[in-house]
Amino acid sequence: MSGVRLEPGASRIAGRAAGGWVVGNRLYQPALWVTAGLAGSLPGLTFPDLDAGRLPDPGAIELLLLGTGERLLQPARAFVEGARLRGWRVEAMDSAAAARTFNVLVAEERLVGALIL
Repeated sequence: MSGVRLEPGASRIAGRAAGGWVVGNRLYQPALWVTAGLAGSLPGLTFPDLDAGRLPDPGAIELLLLGTGERLLQPARAFVEGARLRGWRVEAMDSAAAARTFNVLVAEERLVGALIL
């Protein structure tokens, strides 16, 4: 993933567009990896391929929101355990809910990241 450093307050997920997600003024396709200060695309990443050890280091986050697509899918136990070993709690939800929740938690200055498929 090649990430883009974001200005403070610029990490709000604006919504979906053209098979990806808009953060600030940029489109990230197909999967979005975003924190309060960094956003990037993860090409080729699919739900069955999830491996927390292969995700970029987001810096200090406590909670990883996992947007699983149009509907909620439960991640594999190995993914959740891998995230826990990196110090993250995982909350899976549909992708639209993950985007909305991310925006609220970033506004509250929480240590949150989101992987939205």
